[in-house]
Amino acid sequence: MNDGTALNARWLYDSPVYSDVEAKLRRFLVDSANAGKILGVQVCAYKDGQVIIDTAAGVLGKHDPRPVQPDSLFPVFSATKGITAGMVHWLADKGKLKLDVNVANIWPEFGTNGKDQIKVNQILNHTSGLHNALAGVTEDRTLFCDWDECLKRIAMVAPETEPGREQLYHYLSYGWLCGGIIEEAFARPLNVEGELYIGIPPGVESRVATVAIDTDPTANPASATYMPSSLTISTITDIIELCNALDGRSAIVPAVNGLFSARALARFYSALVDGGVVPPRHPSVVHMNDENKVDTTDEMETKIFDSPKEKLHDAFLGNGDYKDLIFPNGLFGLGFWRFLTSAGSVLGFGHPGAGGSTAYCDINNRFAIAVTVNKFSGGALTGEIIRFICSELDLPVPLDYAG
Repeated sequence: MNDGTALNARWLYDSPVYSDVEAKLRRFLVDSANAGKILGVQVCAYKDGQVIIDTAAGVLGKHDPRPVQPDSLFPVFSATKGITAGMVHWLADKGKLKLDVNVANIWPEFGTNGKDQIKVNQILNHTSGLHNALAGVTEDRTLFCDWDECLKRIAMVAPETEPGREQLYHYLSYGWLCGGIIEEAFARPLNVEGELYIGIPPGVESRVATVAIDTDPTANPASATYMPSSLTISTITDIIELCNALDGRSAIVPAVNGLFSARALARFYSALVDGGVVPPRHPSVVHMNDENKVDTTDEMETKIFDSPKEKLHDAFLGNGDYKDLIFPNGLFGLGFWRFLTSAGSVLGFGHPGAGGSTAYCDINNRFAIAVTVNKFSGGALTGEIIRFICSELDLPVPLDYAG
């Protein structure tokens, strides 16, 4: 293996350094790469509405030596669910649905086989009883890629448990359940067009990273107590294979099929931590104008949500007026993973993905971070990156990444 200096010259993408902590992080990533921990990686973070880290490094795949760039698209698996949850909350904020309404009121075909009383909040908090719905879909490639047929089939299944009774992670079904409710999206206001997809369109395949499974012994993500029985190592392997294939990448699967850059995810959570106010663009996000000059025109403030941020945060986490809509002491608020401190207090919200990619925001410190990786593992490297950055910024480390 080359020494760190030689690796740094060709391994890190040549982009601006926004802070001292980013300079230190890049050295940390080089050391981690020399230790064989990294294939490709992106890290982006915002503090107080301003970008402080936007680093890309490594290669797009085990057999794809092209360099990772800031706009490269990484399969982020369940980190997709945070975007999906945000879309549902956006519809609620605009008055297009209520979080405590029966799903069948919005999606009439859904109200069959004992599902007529399932509510939107029970889908968001993983208590609908449909945790194993369409679990075998990964064995049928054609079905997995057929959005309309998956919606038809999930509308016909019956819940296994009484809605609201038990919280079991809806690792695949969550996407189609929310997808049957969602009618609109909001990528354009975030200024992340071209870097945030659930199912890629033609023309962007060349920017997509390929996931490789880390061969080192790692924690089995299927063994967590909140996982339903249908999530097995075989299912995880099938999902990885599908997300590496063009037809799988082009499919619309809002639970696991997000293809995002880290900076798109970080901008999303930075906006949410500030109540939907989109942060200003930083130079690496600004496109060149017709004269090949950077467009420095002042931006008008864009706000995605209408509600005050305190109300939005309560809705995301299931606090205040929304406390009766979540599962008591559960992992999830309303669609988002509740990130806690080691002392047990709520730090913020986001969503991790199997394999190591993740994104979350720290509400009190106005901090948002996203990490994308393409070496599928138990997430140890992601934890090291988050602990390093939080230590440098004197921020609390989420319990999930405390080591």
